[in-house]
Amino acid sequence: MPVKSEFSDVSISTSPYYAKVLAKILEHHLETPGRAAFISAENPNESVTWLELFDYSHSLANFFKEHRFERGEVCCLVLPNCWQYAVGFLGVTLAGGAASGASAMFTDYELERQFIDSQATAILTDETHLERVRTAVTRASLVKTILCIRHSSNPLPQGVYDFAQAVSSSARFEPDNKNFSPDDLLLLPYSSGTTGSPKGVMLTHKNFGTMTDVVLNHFHKVMYPEVMPGYEPLKESVLLLLPFYHIYGFGLLMKNIFEGTTGVIFSKFDPVLLCQKIQDYKVQQLFVVPPIVIFLAKHPAVSKFNLSSVKMMFSGAAPCGKDIIDELLNKHKTIRFFGQGYGMTECGMVSHLPAPKAKSTISAGRLTSNFVQKIVDLKTGKECKTGDRGEVWVAGPTIMKGYLNRPEATAETIDKDGWLHTGDIGYLDKDGNLFVVDRLKELIKVKGLQVPPAELEDLLLSHPKIRDAAVIGIPDSRSGEAPKAFVVRADDHLSADDVINFVKSKVSSYKQLTGGVEFLSEIPKAPSGKILRRLLRDQENAKKSKI
Repeated sequence: MPVKSEFSDVSISTSPYYAKVLAKILEHHLETPGRAAFISAENPNESVTWLELFDYSHSLANFFKEHRFERGEVCCLVLPNCWQYAVGFLGVTLAGGAASGASAMFTDYELERQFIDSQATAILTDETHLERVRTAVTRASLVKTILCIRHSSNPLPQGVYDFAQAVSSSARFEPDNKNFSPDDLLLLPYSSGTTGSPKGVMLTHKNFGTMTDVVLNHFHKVMYPEVMPGYEPLKESVLLLLPFYHIYGFGLLMKNIFEGTTGVIFSKFDPVLLCQKIQDYKVQQLFVVPPIVIFLAKHPAVSKFNLSSVKMMFSGAAPCGKDIIDELLNKHKTIRFFGQGYGMTECGMVSHLPAPKAKSTISAGRLTSNFVQKIVDLKTGKECKTGDRGEVWVAGPTIMKGYLNRPEATAETIDKDGWLHTGDIGYLDKDGNLFVVDRLKELIKVKGLQVPPAELEDLLLSHPKIRDAAVIGIPDSRSGEAPKAFVVRADDHLSADDVINFVKSKVSSYKQLTGGVEFLSEIPKAPSGKILRRLLRDQENAKKSKI
C-alpha cells in the first residue's frame, strides 16, 4: 500500500500565485512600514522596502503590457541573486506570463539553448551579463524585449530597456483574471531530470501555490513550535544564499516573502561573509547545501565568529553524511535541530521535510502534507518492504504539469497513474523516515554489486585530513567498474595510499578504491551543491583517449 503523509493536508491552491504574494507583501508593509524586505549581503546600503517591492512589481507589469508581452509568454531571468529577481518574477507573472530562471554563470551557448527551448519573448538581466545575453538572443528569434539592471552610467545599447525606468511608474496594474486557470504556467525552471539534457519543468499556479502552503504549514505547525517557540518572523532576518534560478533557492525566496523576514541576499557565495552575516544579524535558521555544512564543520576561519544564534539548520539538494553532521553539531553546540529534506524540481520543490520527532539527522525527512509515496523494486515493479531498497516514487498536487514540449520524457518520468519516478534509490525505516542511498544512474556496479558513491564520500569526509571528496566508477576489465576517489586535502601530507588504506579498513572488498585516488584543488559542483560526476567522468575518458 502506498504511504500517505502523517501531516494534515493543506487546501489545493486555486488563486493566482502573484495575488497571494502581493497581498502578503502589502500586509507586511502595513504591519512594519519602512522595514526592509531585502538587503544586499555585500552592500548593506542597498535595500528595498516591502512597499517598494509592491510598487515596483506593479510598475513592471505595466511595462510588460505596454511592450506587448502576452498572456502565457515566458520571460527568462538571467541574474545573480538580487532583490530585482523577486520584482522580475512578480512583474512577469502579474502580467500573465511565466518566469524561467537561468544561471548567471551560463555561457551564451547555454543561454541560447534555454531561450530557444523555453520560447522566451523577454529577458531580464544586468549589465554584467548583458553582452552574453545579446549574443545568445541573436539566435533566439522570439525574444523581442530585453530589460537591463544598470550598475553604471554607461548608456545601454539600442533596443535594451533600463530596468530603473521600467519600474518608475506609480500606476497600479489591473490583471486580467477572467481567463485565469490554476493550471496556467507560472514557473519554467530547467532540470535534467533522471536522464538526458536540461528540460523545461512546467510548474503551474496550482502546483507552486500548493507547494508554498505545504512548506509554510510544515514550518509554522511542525518546526517552529518545537524548535523555536515564540519565533516572530517580522522581527527576524534570514540569509538567502542559494541561487534563485534553482528551485530550492527560489522556494526560500518565496518563504522569506510570505513570512515577512528580512532577506539578506548573497549575490555569490562567500563563506567568510556568511559567518559575518550570521553574527551581524543573529540569524536563527539557516538553509544550506552539503558544501556549506562541510565548511562550517571543518574550516578554521569559522571559529573567529559568533554563530551561537543559529538554532535550526537544514540541508538539501544532495545527501549529507552522519560523520560530517556530527562534526558540525559537536563544533556548534547551540544548534538545536539539524535536518535534511528531499525533493526535485519536478515535484514542485520538496516531497519530504525533516521533523523534530524523527530523531535522525541523516534521513531525507518525512513525507510532507498532500503527498503519497512508495518504494518500488527495480526488478519486479512491486512495492518494497520496510527497509528494502528501491526507486522512490511520489505523487501529489504539486507534481509538474510535464516537461515543455517533451511528451516522451514526461511519460518516462510520470506514469499514467500520476506517480513521479524520481530516479533515486532509497528505503523507508520503520518510523517512516526516508533514506536516499543514491541515484540510479550514479550507482557503481562492481562485479554486479552496487556501490553507492555517496556512501564512500561520507566515509572519506569522516577523515580529519580530507576537506572534500567525490567518487565515480571508472571502466575496469575485471570487475566492470572500479570506484575512484577525487579528494581535496586538508593536510598536504595525506597520500593516496593513506586514503586507500583508510577506506580498505572500513568497507567490503568490492567497495574499495581499486580505481585509485586523485587529488584536486576542489570538487566540481553545481550551484545547488550536487557533485558534477559527469564532468569527472568526462575528464577520465579524456585521459584514456590520450593513452
